[in-house]
Amino acid sequence: MTNHERKNNSFALRLKLHREICHLTQQQVADILNINRTTYTKYETGVSEPSHEVLGKIVSIFGVDYNTLLGKGKLTPVVQDPFDNEFRLNNLSNDEKMLVIAYRVMSDEDKKSILDSTKERVKREKAKGSDENSD
Repeated sequence: MTNHERKNNSFALRLKLHREICHLTQQQVADILNINRTTYTKYETGVSEPSHEVLGKIVSIFGVDYNTLLGKGKLTPVVQDPFDNEFRLNNLSNDEKMLVIAYRVMSDEDKKSILDSTKERVKREKAKGSDENSD
């Protein structure tokens, strides 16, 4: 096995491991990446490697750095909430996971828009709840 094959195999194994840690299917990850599932499967089996752009999205999805996926860093659980050391992406419902993953691959502008919209919606819900409780 050549050095390149070992490196690629390490990437493929780590990619699969992080997907499984997050309890995601290959199809779910492929959908977020906007690629065919068979293309994604080839990444996990070491048949091919993602482009730099796709690799950047994968890093965002799993909440790890490039070195971790490429076999140069420690294998650690993903996505910690700074306020809760027990929080992990794999503890979320499928809908929550998809929201987090979709958010991670959005542009900064889209992220800001989503956050602003969500904050407004939360304010309205709080105000609505206050009105109902005062009756």
